[in-house]
Amino acid sequence: MFQAEEEALLFQQHAVGENSGQFEETVHPYISKVLMYEDPIRQEAAKKTVPVERLEEKSLVSLAREGNFKPSKTEQDHAFLLQLLFWFKQTFRWVNAPPCDGCSNETVGQGMGTPLPSEIQYGAARVELFRCKVCSKITRFPRYNDPLKLVETKRGRCGEWANCFTLYCRAFGYESRLILDFTDHVWTECFSQSLGRWMHLDPCEGIYDRPLLYEKGWNKKLNYVIAISKDGVFDVTKRYTRKWHEVLSRRNIATEQTVSAVLAKMTRECRRSFASETLSTLEDRDKCEREAMERDLYSTDDAPVSLPGRQSGDKEWRISRSEIGSDDNCSLSCSSCPVRVCIDEHVTTIYNAFSSVLSHFVENNVPKSGAIELLKILKGILGDLKKSPYKTRRVSLNSVPNNGQKIVHQLLPSIGHLLRVLSLKSELNTDGRVDIVLAGDPVKTSLSLPVVFKALDDMIHDLNNCDNFGKGSFCLPLLKLNRIHSGSVLASGEEFPFGIVTSAFDGIRPSKWEDLMAREVVG
Repeated sequence: MFQAEEEALLFQQHAVGENSGQFEETVHPYISKVLMYEDPIRQEAAKKTVPVERLEEKSLVSLAREGNFKPSKTEQDHAFLLQLLFWFKQTFRWVNAPPCDGCSNETVGQGMGTPLPSEIQYGAARVELFRCKVCSKITRFPRYNDPLKLVETKRGRCGEWANCFTLYCRAFGYESRLILDFTDHVWTECFSQSLGRWMHLDPCEGIYDRPLLYEKGWNKKLNYVIAISKDGVFDVTKRYTRKWHEVLSRRNIATEQTVSAVLAKMTRECRRSFASETLSTLEDRDKCEREAMERDLYSTDDAPVSLPGRQSGDKEWRISRSEIGSDDNCSLSCSSCPVRVCIDEHVTTIYNAFSSVLSHFVENNVPKSGAIELLKILKGILGDLKKSPYKTRRVSLNSVPNNGQKIVHQLLPSIGHLLRVLSLKSELNTDGRVDIVLAGDPVKTSLSLPVVFKALDDMIHDLNNCDNFGKGSFCLPLLKLNRIHSGSVLASGEEFPFGIVTSAFDGIRPSKWEDLMAREVVG
């Protein structure tokens, strides 16, 4: 391998001229693009479209699932970034051919059109034209380069996806880079304080921290991978390959010395107004990054990792680009997984807390129909509670229909333990109204509510199918004693964002959607 590297460098010296023009012309325009991410107006426009509290809640719940109920700000920031990636993946739309503007039917490409002034205003120097297969109307697809417009349209291909997502990352304060792959792809890197390094994020695929995705999953023949940010321009190709000798043989635009010199000049331009202290910090980090890439370049730690081919884009288009990968059935983000700690004692506690509710039914001779009605009312109350902001959850029992309020108030003593398990409590107001409110950590409530809904559904189903309703009908504890739970969790593969391995033990049936014939889950 080292011999191949030497030969590639020797060939490069003789075959490639010292003219840096082509390389510089390719990279330099992206500097002005990334500077748009620093615009407060663009950042504010992006932030307004994000359900911040919902993503914050999801990020804290994801940490709590692994037992981290008191995360540091660094850990919270890292978890929020991942939720931002998953949200963006679900929100932004990939465009193969846009639907007809007139009748929404399928369209077929008709070549390029002349951009209108309103399109040029947002950087759309290229406009693709598509003819409707039904009404023959022409639909325009401007390739906008201004992320402000992309926040509005929420559609495009990899260029638009990475451009817009990087703005979102900057809007929330993450140090971010736009990554330009000369073999026609774009993605994002963010500096993770939690990991202490730059982290790869591909918004098109919804994948993070898998830099070998392109070479190993897509079978891409990489040559130059360049990171562009407000702080400088860097060659990060070595992060994305374990075949440097092959990559070197394809780097035929300029010599390595020329590439290094051009990028150093661009970086000096970006940093010319920086304070000396800031410069020193950045230079130290640059050095650490270079050393890490050199160290990882020949690593074999990631050799067993299985990565998928490209998922975004029409299948025929992916095949034409040879990015389908070796295994078309390999699912999104399929990879070897880290060992995760699974914390799920709350599941057992919640099910056991229902014993007092069932005892109330039996001791008070509540008929089956009445018990079912009560459980449905309780589910409705908790459903309304779940819809309220997670930090200030509150629901009034007055929202229950009049014919059910008296029964619910009678039930309150028996659900006291259940409420405490959910970090909730009942609260009597001065006007006599009873509310259900938070009594502790709101994250514990967020973690537990989905389990309660599943438990209620189970009990309602069981009661509906119970012929002889009474004390002998119940077998406590409700939770099956053979349930696998807690401990360290390892799986052969997982799908982001929903297939996090800890979901196998979260007590919620809808999250068990992965094909266990293709996944091995070990608890």
